Amino acid sequence: NKTIGLGSGLSSLLGTEVEKKSENYKMIPIELIKPGPWQPRKSFNTNELVSLSDSIKEQGIIQPIILKSNKKIKNQYFIIAGERRWRACQLAKIHEIPAVIRDDINEEKVAELSLVENIQRSDLNPIEEAEGYQSLIKNYNYTQDDISKAVGKSRSYIANLIRLLSLSDMAKEFLLQKELTIGQIRPLIGLKDIDGYLDIIINKNLTSRQVEELVRKRHTNVFVPEKKSTDILLLEKELSEITGLNVKINF
Repeated sequence: NKTIGLGSGLSSLLGTEVEKKSENYKMIPIELIKPGPWQPRKSFNTNELVSLSDSIKEQGIIQPIILKSNKKIKNQYFIIAGERRWRACQLAKIHEIPAVIRDDINEEKVAELSLVENIQRSDLNPIEEAEGYQSLIKNYNYTQDDISKAVGKSRSYIANLIRLLSLSDMAKEFLLQKELTIGQIRPLIGLKDIDGYLDIIINKNLTSRQVEELVRKRHTNVFVPEKKSTDILLLEKELSEITGLNVKINF
């Protein structure tokens, strides 16, 4: 069922009793563990990781991470759940981490639910979230309505976010660095000269409403010819008389 309810995702798939099964519970060296290729989240807050690392140094790891064996490389594992804990252990210089190996779970199902869970928890930046939606549509045959029900967000919100993927690399970077908001960047979607607008928005510190007005005016002015000066009109007439041709000057 594609329309996974809020609060489900990986937790409902893994269950609570599975972590207590001794045959699946192991201490795994952290260097043998890699982020899951299905993980939509690429950036992690450094301050949060440092805080979690300090907590792990004091109290240890209370809840094991969930892993799946890499089918192609022996003794290597992909993270299903718990990447923050794994990263924090590296900061804490802990060499082994308690883990539950779940090779019984279908990889596609893990990827699908991992995407949904990350989106539900709002752990992703706008571009990662948009890429997550795009992946659900492309790889798992979700519709925008399916996604809307699964993550509890409106269809229009999802559609608008996916459109961010058509932005230039520079526009995406400004968004990721929080130099510009989605509201400021949204009016630029679909334009060819996006990067030129970015300089103006940042230099003049334009609001989202001012950006909309800027785009509207520029778009209109493309089709409205400026009134020619008297000098240009006289020059056109003179050249036409000399050459015998109908001369028009666009300056």
